[in-house]
Amino acid sequence: MLYYFIIMKKQLLFLFAIMVAISSYGQTLEKSYLRKAPLKAPLTNGAATDANVQQNWWGYVTNETSKMGLGVKSADTYHCAIFIPGNHAVASGKTIKSVRFGLTASHATDAKVWLASSLPSAINESNTLQIVDVSQKLLGKESIDVELNTPYAIPAEGVYVGYTFTITSTTTQDDQYPILVTGEDAPNALLIRTDQQFPQWSDMNGYGYGSLFLQVLLEGEFVDNTATAADFGSVYALLGETAKAQIKVTNAGVTPITNIDYTITTDGVTSAEQHAVTTAPIAFSTSGLFEITIPADATAGTKAKTLNITKVNGNANSKADVAAKFTLYTLPELVNRNVVVEEFTGTGCGWCPRGLVGMDNLRKAYGDRFVGIGLHQYNSGDAMYIAKNAYASVSFQGAPSCRIDRGAEIDPYYGTNESILDDFAAEMAIPALAKVNVSGTADADLTTVEAKAEVEALLDNSKFTLEFVVIGDGLTGTTSTWNQSNYYYQYSASELPADLSMFGTGGKYGKSSVSGWKFNDVALCSSYVNGSNKAPALGTLNASEKKEAEYTLTLPTKTVLKNALQSDQLYVIALVVDQNKKIVNAAKTKIEVADPSGIETIETASSQVEGFYTLDGKRLSAPVKGMNVIKMSNGTTRKVVIR
Repeated sequence: MLYYFIIMKKQLLFLFAIMVAISSYGQTLEKSYLRKAPLKAPLTNGAATDANVQQNWWGYVTNETSKMGLGVKSADTYHCAIFIPGNHAVASGKTIKSVRFGLTASHATDAKVWLASSLPSAINESNTLQIVDVSQKLLGKESIDVELNTPYAIPAEGVYVGYTFTITSTTTQDDQYPILVTGEDAPNALLIRTDQQFPQWSDMNGYGYGSLFLQVLLEGEFVDNTATAADFGSVYALLGETAKAQIKVTNAGVTPITNIDYTITTDGVTSAEQHAVTTAPIAFSTSGLFEITIPADATAGTKAKTLNITKVNGNANSKADVAAKFTLYTLPELVNRNVVVEEFTGTGCGWCPRGLVGMDNLRKAYGDRFVGIGLHQYNSGDAMYIAKNAYASVSFQGAPSCRIDRGAEIDPYYGTNESILDDFAAEMAIPALAKVNVSGTADADLTTVEAKAEVEALLDNSKFTLEFVVIGDGLTGTTSTWNQSNYYYQYSASELPADLSMFGTGGKYGKSSVSGWKFNDVALCSSYVNGSNKAPALGTLNASEKKEAEYTLTLPTKTVLKNALQSDQLYVIALVVDQNKKIVNAAKTKIEVADPSGIETIETASSQVEGFYTLDGKRLSAPVKGMNVIKMSNGTTRKVVIR
């Protein structure tokens, strides 16, 4: 399991660090500070004799973006690589002439550049295709160019390109974090191991480290007017109207892209060409965004579609046959989506105060549209601990982290960039695929909650799963199991963002252990029992079809938590989950707590009681233990608990 500990997020000149502990080895890999002054190099190094044969630097990253350091903070031998597929849009059919990387550590030595057909267990002649020793004089720079002994033609099966070096001392930050990374995460773009601390090759795509700063000088024929679009997921359009979508376009041609033409294919039928213009030209070997228009289908429903870029800057696209996939939802109405944020947290997590603040910021910014669920699963000694088999299987690599509507794992304070608020707003803009409402009633002793939900599908053949969750706000206690670990006390309050400064030295909670905190959005129980969802199945619903479901949830019995429950701060949540295990909508409401004296009052006026009923409306011959519905002679009803 991976554990992330983010100290500070980047702001223009701020330094930050991300630590990952790999439990299988007990070692660490950390990411350090922002480098502000990247070097710029010419895009093209020249042309060969044939006018069509050119040399261009290419990589998963450019040389113009800020770089950061990654390392294990100890003396070790590092191995870093990327993989270039043989069919890559830019690199296919090209020859590698040189390799460019960066290494600013003052105690780096024995650097080598290498090519291999598979990730090598050791860097030697028998495990690699080529090895080139790098002169010690070249080290200490952010951009180092090393020419191969022999130009290497990229084969159909692809090739690994990497570099190796040894750190002999870690007296500087550059020595502690010697691997330079930049840009965004990408497949094949950051492969790492070390001899001692991180001994297995690991693909770090998806962990937020970005991509390895490594480029290759490619020689070959670079076909201009070459662009491909990435798959772009789901698009939602109102029946009879159009929708806008952002598509990511990669330029594999030398001329910057300013405009494209494209077609959309549905069930084998291809549309007429449409035109789109970008606000910022897309340079060679980089990606940029185009906003395109997609018309709704003639009838409501879901359709898988493809998009092909037919022209680039008015010229035929040499990759016009490469399609991007997406799904269009044509909806009869646009229903606002309430957005669920499930947060992995715990009192034993020293960086989790950041997550507590992030969730509170979402609550303040978005009110009822925010449905927060704090999963205290980090440490079992947490007073609010909820067992993993008592909740849906939502995996997390580290704490604090969260998933929005069960999407990608992100930071609950910074999100994917600078603020979780931006990620939430983007998800909130997506229409819901179902309507849902929920109600809940607890007995006076706070032992059970009777939950009831109604789900209405917006499209035919909708297959959803219903889940119930009970959360509590304002939870606090005086025992040590309520104390929140806090690593931010190591920093001055003035060094931290304003809303985190309370946890820094000089702040209200500027100690290693925070007591007296009131926890919100705490998951108390759910419809999952022993890892299985016990809420009633909804079956397959057609458009406008409604389905009701009821379920009895059992509240915590552990004294330390039960005593902290506030009867006026309990909420029941209904989650509507699709077949891809993504949440398509949710509802949250305050739980009504039964009046323990209600039944005695009614019995003294029995002439006013018409009858007793179950929660689903079945008449009872006599009241039963537990929750009953009493119908009065005047037609009103009330729920009471009978012991």
